[in-house]
Amino acid sequence: MGSGKQHHPEHDADAPDQGAGEDIVLANALSTREDPIEAAAEAASRIHQRLDTAPDLLMIFVTPHHAQRMGMIADTLRESLGSSHMLGVSAHAVMSGVTEINDDPGIALLACSMPGVRISPFWVDHLSPRDSTDERAAKLADQIDAGTDMRAAFFFADPFSVPLVKLIPALSAARMQHITSSGRVESIGTILGGMASAATRPGGNTLLLDGEVRSSGAMGVTLSGPIRVDTVVSQGCRPIGHPMIITRARGNLILELAGVKAVDAIREIVHNLSQHDKQLLGNGLLLGRVINEHKSHFGRGDFLIRNIMGGDEESGAVAVADLVTAGQTVQLHLHDEQTAREDLSLLLDGQRLYEKPAGALLVSCTGRSEKFFEEPGYDAKTIAHAFDRVPDGAALAKAGAELNTDEGIPLAGFFAAGEIAPIDEQIFQHGHTAVAGLFRRPDPLER
Repeated sequence: MGSGKQHHPEHDADAPDQGAGEDIVLANALSTREDPIEAAAEAASRIHQRLDTAPDLLMIFVTPHHAQRMGMIADTLRESLGSSHMLGVSAHAVMSGVTEINDDPGIALLACSMPGVRISPFWVDHLSPRDSTDERAAKLADQIDAGTDMRAAFFFADPFSVPLVKLIPALSAARMQHITSSGRVESIGTILGGMASAATRPGGNTLLLDGEVRSSGAMGVTLSGPIRVDTVVSQGCRPIGHPMIITRARGNLILELAGVKAVDAIREIVHNLSQHDKQLLGNGLLLGRVINEHKSHFGRGDFLIRNIMGGDEESGAVAVADLVTAGQTVQLHLHDEQTAREDLSLLLDGQRLYEKPAGALLVSCTGRSEKFFEEPGYDAKTIAHAFDRVPDGAALAKAGAELNTDEGIPLAGFFAAGEIAPIDEQIFQHGHTAVAGLFRRPDPLER
């Protein structure tokens, strides 16, 4: 499905080396008005001030106050902005720029102008529970338009109505694969997003895709063609102890680690922790499962983090929020505010090696809000300002402080009841995680 974009020759003189009319431009906006129509109109006006063309894609994130008015909000935004495609998600809290709205009414917008990019909207329907993973993957590949020029799919779902245990692996497998020059097999495109979080009961969330509003299911859009979407997936955890091999397991139960009862192996590691780390156990003890067993050593980004749900002294078994098998490598992890800050900062250091993004979509766990960081909007502020210019030495040597005129990259998103993002080429559902999609111009070879 095309994106209905128009060429704007007045932009050509300022276009970078991509060629005429190929700038990717994003704009964000926020309104905290109580009336949904007034809020939508105010947010649309702010988008108009920052984007001088109709958005190809408009993402809308609303707090519970506006969840049941998503259709009215969409009509107002469509009339004002003329967006080619719109998607919307209701959430416990939303963010725009560096502002986080938790308890008040809020509408956050991310408007995207992406000339030449094919936008394919999709609802995930008609997947039989009797289908194998390969059969589901083949159907999903067709539904989400997972072709050779796919760059990213943004996927959002209602947690009460979607069987993610089977859907996420099938989504991951739906992407086409290619062999790199080094012989590595990689999937084409990425998938990221999250779960609606406005409600604590079935039927209370709202999903919008173009002109359709639903209270259940899963939907999204796929971007294909001249764009690059880089992902930042910060699980905010650090390993403790040492890697261990699961030697006996059943379902979600780890029975033995390195030939020892799982409870005893974990108890020994905890006993040897520093006092500081033992205090952090109050945040919960987590387990990291290695994704790629072929690596010679493991560090940040190599583990899929899952909750440890409990242990049984008599059998020695430990229950985790994942399916495990003998032969897998695991390691205990801790999660705390300082580690979460350090992890996100390290990941953004790597992104600074590339050009400044045109903007970002951010999906954070509901547990990473103001209460966790003890300051509002930490994830949003850190990502939005990660690419600000650093004053040169001469400027820093001058008396007085130099004002930083950078406003950060355009950013909007929401706090989710589960985040969807890749780890080592595979797509997973996460918790405790901040997931960001950074919109950039395509690599020269992809243009």
